[in-house]
Amino acid sequence: IMLVIGIAVVFGSSAVKKIADEKYNTPVDVDFTVAQTVPMSVEENDFNVTSVEKALDAQGNAVAYVIKSSQVGYNAEVPIELETTITADGSVVCSVDVLKQEETEYLGVRIETDDFKNQFKGRKLPVVSSNSIEKGAKVDVIAKSTISSQAVIDGVNNATNYLNTFVLEK
Repeated sequence: IMLVIGIAVVFGSSAVKKIADEKYNTPVDVDFTVAQTVPMSVEENDFNVTSVEKALDAQGNAVAYVIKSSQVGYNAEVPIELETTITADGSVVCSVDVLKQEETEYLGVRIETDDFKNQFKGRKLPVVSSNSIEKGAKVDVIAKSTISSQAVIDGVNNATNYLNTFVLEK
């Protein structure tokens, strides 16, 4: 009886985890048109956010926020500069762009590839490394370049935390 109960618990918890992970790992459609962006003031912060713009549709409704930030990767002397666009409710990543980086040649520089960056599009927040056991949308890190990959993941989550703390909470 104990063996049967033990097996049921293992398979049951696995099924519950799978259902919880699906919430994050099923991409969301982020189809909207931005008519203009409006710069916003940036609060002093520990999230390394340097600028924020509110993205508006043709009717003047906020559809997203464009957040520029920096994050230390493998090359600690030159931080990675990111632009993360997040839906107006702060729940989904619209896009991630690497504006500047000087990571390792052939490996770390792959954070600029569309294959890596497109993993973020339409993902519910937070995002986490595919190696992580944390809850969140799983992003595959670049093999042998986990520090650079994790820096981008951290940058996206920092942009989200800034948005939730200083913009959406007001």
